[in-house]
Amino acid sequence: MYFNKAILVILLFFVAHKIVLTQNLSGNGKVDFISVAPQETIKASSDKLRGLLDLENQTFAFVLPVQSFIGFNSPLQKEHFNEHYLETKIYPKTEFSGKMIGMDDCIKPCKKTIYAKGKLKLHGIVKVITIPVSIEWKDDIFFATADFKVPLNDFNITVPRILESKIAPEISVHVEITFTETNE
Repeated sequence: MYFNKAILVILLFFVAHKIVLTQNLSGNGKVDFISVAPQETIKASSDKLRGLLDLENQTFAFVLPVQSFIGFNSPLQKEHFNEHYLETKIYPKTEFSGKMIGMDDCIKPCKKTIYAKGKLKLHGIVKVITIPVSIEWKDDIFFATADFKVPLNDFNITVPRILESKIAPEISVHVEITFTETNE
């Protein structure tokens, strides 16, 4: 009798775990970047980040319209960002998709650091990157934050020699996104 109850509890655990992990979540978030160079600090942000999580397959996909960044030091700086560096008419969006690593033992509620490994597409260049992501999953909310650096050379973003003291070779990026259940 005790053995049957133990098996029933174990089966219920795995069924509940499977139900939780079959959720698809959609998210909205914010991206901030900062370039700290000897002669100038440039900051901008966008609240147009959109994302999807497939918890069953532990995959993700994000998209961000590059022209949505605001908060530059001047309108001219924003114009140069869009026209000369990120060339947003040619490359209007940034995408990041891949797998979540370390989610296997994360059952709601859960708070931990995982890794996002995937393809970052920026300025027409695709690079595989792995970044640490702090997650918190409780109730029906899945919240994620990440901090990482983007080397401009890796994405074929060139800075004229005369401006090298005003634009850092690596840009610091901070991401915050909140996901909720979707019916997809």
